[in-house]
Order: sequence, then structure tokens, then C-alpha cells
Amino acid sequence: MKENRLPLRLLKWFCPDHLYEEIEGDLIQKFHRDVQAYGERKAKRKLLWNVIRFFRPGIILRNKFSVELNQWDMLRYHLKFSIRIFLRNKFFSTLNILGLSLGIAVGIILLLILQNDLTYDQHYANQKRIYRLGSHYKITGVDEYIGITARELGPVLKEGFPEIEAMTRIIRMDRQLVRKEDDEEEKAFYEDRLIQADDAYFQLFDHEFIYGDVNTCLNNRHSVVITQSMAKKYFNDPDPLGKTLVINHVPRGITGVIRDIPENTHLKFDFLLSGLDEIRENWTSTIENGKPISLLFWNPDVYTYLLLQDNYNVQDFYDKFSAVYDTYFKEAGDEASGENIPILEQLADIHFYSHLQDGEQEGNLNYLYALAGIGFFIIVLACINYMNLSTAKAANRAAEIGVRKITGSSKRGLLLSTLSESLLLSLVSCILAILLVAVLLEGSSFNQLINKNLTLDFLNNPLLLFGSLFMTLCIGLLSGLYPAFYLTNIPAVKALKGVYKNSKSGQLFRNVLMTVQFSVSMFVVACTFFMRDQIHFIMNKDLGFNKDNVLVIPLRDTLMIRQLPIIKNELFSNPNIEAVTASENVMGLGIGSNIMYGESPDGMQQYGGILGMSVGDDYLKSMGLKLINGRDFQPGPDADMEGVYIANESAVKLMGWGNDPLGKKVTLWEGENPGEVIGVVKDFNVNALYQGVDPMFIIKGHWDAGFLQIRLAGHDLPGTIAYVKDKWSGYDSRPFEYFFLDQKFNEQYRADINQNKLLSLLMYICIFISLLGLVGLSAFTATQRTKEIGIRKVLGANIPDIIHLLSKTTLLLVMLSAVIVAPFSYWAINRWLDNFAYRTELNYTLYLIITLAALGFVFLTILFQSLKTARANPVDSLKYE
Repeated sequence: MKENRLPLRLLKWFCPDHLYEEIEGDLIQKFHRDVQAYGERKAKRKLLWNVIRFFRPGIILRNKFSVELNQWDMLRYHLKFSIRIFLRNKFFSTLNILGLSLGIAVGIILLLILQNDLTYDQHYANQKRIYRLGSHYKITGVDEYIGITARELGPVLKEGFPEIEAMTRIIRMDRQLVRKEDDEEEKAFYEDRLIQADDAYFQLFDHEFIYGDVNTCLNNRHSVVITQSMAKKYFNDPDPLGKTLVINHVPRGITGVIRDIPENTHLKFDFLLSGLDEIRENWTSTIENGKPISLLFWNPDVYTYLLLQDNYNVQDFYDKFSAVYDTYFKEAGDEASGENIPILEQLADIHFYSHLQDGEQEGNLNYLYALAGIGFFIIVLACINYMNLSTAKAANRAAEIGVRKITGSSKRGLLLSTLSESLLLSLVSCILAILLVAVLLEGSSFNQLINKNLTLDFLNNPLLLFGSLFMTLCIGLLSGLYPAFYLTNIPAVKALKGVYKNSKSGQLFRNVLMTVQFSVSMFVVACTFFMRDQIHFIMNKDLGFNKDNVLVIPLRDTLMIRQLPIIKNELFSNPNIEAVTASENVMGLGIGSNIMYGESPDGMQQYGGILGMSVGDDYLKSMGLKLINGRDFQPGPDADMEGVYIANESAVKLMGWGNDPLGKKVTLWEGENPGEVIGVVKDFNVNALYQGVDPMFIIKGHWDAGFLQIRLAGHDLPGTIAYVKDKWSGYDSRPFEYFFLDQKFNEQYRADINQNKLLSLLMYICIFISLLGLVGLSAFTATQRTKEIGIRKVLGANIPDIIHLLSKTTLLLVMLSAVIVAPFSYWAINRWLDNFAYRTELNYTLYLIITLAALGFVFLTILFQSLKTARANPVDSLKYE
């Protein structure tokens, strides 16, 4: 039985001569035993594995080249030689360093992004044991997955489930006014990142306390724990314990200061307020027969987190929940024909795998994979540049290789020497890349662009340090391995005679690499421009209402709402103000769905998932909604006050009212606000265009807080805003705040816009790296063919002929790349467009323009590098070499 000689040849390559014979004999003996035990095929696999196991430092460092030459002397020799090669080819070395620096910089940035996203919520000590409790609500017409539950459910579960070691409930608060009032100075800011929790919060979530006691900081009902940034913002004293902040008109004593919350957590806050009630106090009746009423459990309002035992089987929780459902949910559920199914989500899974409606933007693994893929290809592009230029210059270095072989250099020594060149360039490129990333993160708005807080901190981030070094080493080896083997295989005799030329196989390989470069660049360019086309489409599509030039002012309390008629009269004295209205919600900020009852031939029928928004006078006129049937709400002395509804077309269709919706009876769940339909408006989009139009009722109603919406004429916006601020300040002493409706509405597309901006940046890097390689290769090719060009010119060729000769192959490669990329870019952009209910038609002309632009860029690059050679005097060209 003959053993496979390939593994033994591999062994001979790295094994010292004085060890080889003995190791080979042992391996052959072991091979024959394995044949008897396992059969020939498996024995050959085991032989290969046994050889690979000998490939370790203890064997390799005893090899003959390490014995013959001192390691440090050899390293110094290779280093000096690599520097000389660099200095002798400054132009090409600079091109390689630029390309590799950009590739490594992109790699470091992507490593930071991947580390940030893939470690989401994993900084908590108990992250594997913390679960968030959500619900799957199924009611007639409603099928929703939500991340909140009723606050009354938590204590019930804690009492009935011994495996729950701790439980906390949290409410994310709306934007609040926070004041510091003392004798020194007064500071007041509107803050967005506030939560309120019960006193068990720190039993689940660990934070580093700078001041305060973690065990007692939430015991007082009117206390607050703030982050270090907020302590600096509101107080000059580094220790603000015992001082007071007024939050939503309630004085709260500061009982703790913690380190700023990391950005890679779904639970972000700057203010943690105590005093979350166990049972809602704003309900008129909450307790019946000694327990909370069933209706409470169907009205979720808090995030509930559970600390469970190690390796807990989630199915056990679901099995035991049926008893809780029967006791607390069943009564109201049967009345509404509903079902409530619990959902437990492990903390670390929320960012990527949660699809619950919880107000937190979920991570997108597909986008992360795509970003990592593009980053990998950018690194490959930089490596391709190095390989192309190194192999193209092989003819120039043939004599050098031949001399070194004749003077005794071994093939292994030449291989190490050539690899050291690429590793040196890679290390220099790594240093430049780190400087580039530092400038990008610290001196630009890049973090705002990607909506993250990335920092380049190698001392406190060993993964980043070793990851960057490992990436640099891999890039050095990947880019230098093929050129090293290529150069060391140059025949010494041909090299010394000066007759060695680059082989056809080498040229074919370079053409393949260039095709890969062009394909990757064109793919990224095509996806970027198609994404930009879709974003432009959704941001400019007719939504069915006019969102432009609408100034929105939050109404914080009923006092301001009562004064609206007076304020409106004063505002109308400015000719640049066209309309003024108020509403409970704002388009694009999330309008809640309701369960409603509508008139049908069989009586009042239940419908779910219907949007409802309470508005004031002149809402339809102010927002540009088109009334297609019936009438608008009646303003003035005989104004409609309540019990009147205006439906959109989708609501009319859902309830089956046909062409006769006016006068149909409508009521909210539990019979609240009974009334009738007085009008129908044309369908309009209240949310981003990821989804279609939902059934909706516009309701004339009252609310405790909402938004004043002022339509401006569009002339002198700064002056008009100043006028509104002046009038508003006469009625409200709080800081004046406002936003424009179109800007707030378009923030729903922020993730897509940021993705497109980042993709655009990567696109420019792809193009730049590809052009760098093309510049170097075309310059070298033109130099190599100087004599040929001189002969052709003597024989009558003109400059256009020469340019055509030098560019035709590369232009054909660009066209081939366009053909290869077309189906891949079509598939990728269609996958992304599936996220939108409204999508633009793919503009294939755009792809043709991208292809023509690529041909133009490539042609101009080659033309720039080749024109000097093409114009040269043929006499001088024939003297070349």
C-alpha cells in the first residue's frame, strides 16, 4: 500500500534535515497501521493531519535556515533590503501604501462597528439571565407584537414564579423640562433620555456608581439618579448628592451619580427617576375582589425585566403562564375575543432578534453583514493592487532574483525576503491607517454620520489592538504571498541573460484581479446610487398631506391648551402665518392604534388596528388634507365638541360602508365617545413609507397635552419664528422649543440615510483604491512597452492608435465587470427595497450611466499615464533599454 507523497513533501519543506528522516519513518509506520485499522482513504487523511501537527514553532525554528543564520541578523538583512526596494520604487511603493492604508483604516472602523453592535447589552454582569417580557396581542382585527406589559403583571409573576429571582419595571418618559433652581444660577433644559423605575432596578442592571449608595438610592419616592455627564451639565460641584432637580414640576433629590450609559445598549438614559407606582392611580377603578381588574392587564404601559435562574428553560415559563392568564387576563380577553401570549427575550438578543414594537430601533444583521462584506472587499482591493504591481514588475526584478540565486540564496530565503517587503509596507500602512482613523473619529462628524460613539482606545480595548495587528499581518501575507512565489520561481539563467518576460499566465491572473477590482467597485457604486434614488423618492413622494413649512410647538399642559384661542388670534396678525391648528399627535411621531366599533347591518361590529388622532379646529385645512365626502369639523360658537369623526378611505373600505359612510355610528372600545361619521378624507400616509395607509379616524376631541402646528408662508422664516417665540413667551415661561414637521417626519428614514452616506464613503474608497492600482499598472505598462510603441510609430501608428493599444484590454475588463455585476446588484437592491411599501422603479438607465462613467474614468486614467509615452520621439523610444 503506497502512502500519499504530498504530505511528506510538505514535511520536507519545513522540517530540519537532521529530524526529517526519523519523523518520516514514524509517519510511514503510523500510516500502515492506520490502513489496517481504518482503510486507505482515512489513513491518507490522518497522514496529512499528522504532518500538519508538526508545523509548529518548535520544529520550524530548528530548520536549517535558522541554524545557518542568526535570526536577528537575518531579520535586519531583510528589513534593510525591503527599505532599499521601497526607496528604489518610491512611486509604486507610495501607491501601495496609500491603498493598504485605506484598506486597513476601513478594517479598523468596521472592527469597531462590529464590536459595538455584536456586544450590545453584554456589559451587564447578568445579561444571560435577564429577560424582557413582551406580548403577542391577538384581538379581532389586531395582531401585534409589543415589548411592554401591564405594570400590574410584574408583581403577580414575582409571587407566582419562584424561579424569578428579581423583577423590575421601567417607563420611558417623554421629553421633559429639567431645572436646577438655586441661589447660584438657574439652568433649564428639555431632556429626552429619562426613565422611571421601581426600587429593584439595580438588582438586575449593574452600573458603576461614582457617588451614592446602590442599595438605597431609589428608596425615596422623589429621588433621581443621574449620569456623570448630567452632573457636569447642571452642577459645578463634582458631587451633587443632596441637591435638587425639578423634573416635570416635581422636585427630586439627587441620590446617585453613575458613569455614562454605553451607547451599545437598548436601555439608554441620563435620568433614572424613582417612584413607579405598582398599580396605576389614574384609573377610577383598579381593584375588584381583592385583585387588579382584568382590563388593566390588557392595557400595557411598562417594560418588565425578569432575572431568572441560570440556564432557565423558557418553555417552563410559557407552560406556567396559562394559570396567570386564566386568573387575570381571561375575563377581559373573552369580552374582546382576544388572546395574550407572553414573549420572553434574552437581553443580549433584543438588539438583533427582537421584532417587538418597543420604540427602540433594532439592529440589522443583514446590513452589518453587508457592511463587513464591503469592508473585506475593500481590503482585498488594496491587496490586489499590491499583487498586480509586484507581479507586473517581475521582469524588472528578474536580474536581481537571478543574481541572488547564483550567489547562494535559497528559495526559502528569497520567499522570506519578498514576504518581508509586503509585511513592512503593511506595518507602515497600519501606522498611517491608525492616524487616519484617529482624525476621522476625533476631528470629523463621522460618529454623527453613523449614529454611534466609536473611540480609538487600544489600551482599554485589547480586541481592537490584537484585531488590528492580526488584520495587518493577514493583509501583509495575503498581498505578498503570490508575488513572493511568483518572483522566486523566476529561472536564474533567463534572468541573467535578460530574456525573461512576464508570462501569459501572469498577465491572465492580473486581468482576473483587475476584473475583481472593477466588479466590486461597480457593485458598490450601483447599490449606492440605487439606494439614493429610493431615498429621494420616499422623501419627495406625495403623502396626501402637506408637511412643508409647518412649525410644531409642543403643548406641555392643559393651561397652554386653554389659552390656544387667544394665542391663535395673536399669531394670525402676522401675514406670514397661513393657518394654525392643534392635535394630540403629529404625523410621523407614532399615532396609536385602537379597537373601535363601527355600524354594520348586524349591529356594532368590532375592528382592530385602526389609527385614531384627536385634533382641533382647522386641522384639515392646516395640513392640506383633501375632503372628498361630507364636511369638516364646525369651528366657532357652534363648534363640534365631541362625538364626531372623519374617516379616511381605508377605514370606510374596512368597515364596508361603500358609498354611504356619512352618519354611520362609531365608538371607541368600551363604548367611549360614541358618535357618527361626518366626513371622509382621501387616504394619506401618517407614517414612513415602509408601510401602506392604515385605516384611520380623525376625532374632534380634547387632550391634556399635544402639539400646536403653524403653517408658514415660507417667507422670512427666521423673522416669523422670532415673532412666534415672542408671542409664545408671553404665555409660557418655559424655554421655547419647536421643530419643523418635514424634518421630524424624514427622521424616520435616518437609518437608511445614514446607511447610504456610509455606503457612499465606502464607494469613494473603492473607486480611489481601484484607480490607484490602475494608475500604477498603466504607468508601468506604458514604460514596459516603450520600445514597442516606438517601433509602431516608425511604422506609421499615430497617438490615437497607441492610446487604443494601451487601453483596449482594460476597457474590455470594465465592460466584462459591468456584465458580471448587473445581476448581483439587481438582487441586492431588490432585497433592500422589500422593506418599503412604496418603492421607485429601478432605473436601468442609471446602471448604463454608471458603466459609461466607469469606462470614462478608466480611459482618462490610462490616457493620463500613457500620453507621455505615446508622444515620445520614436528615436528615443528605440534607444530605450
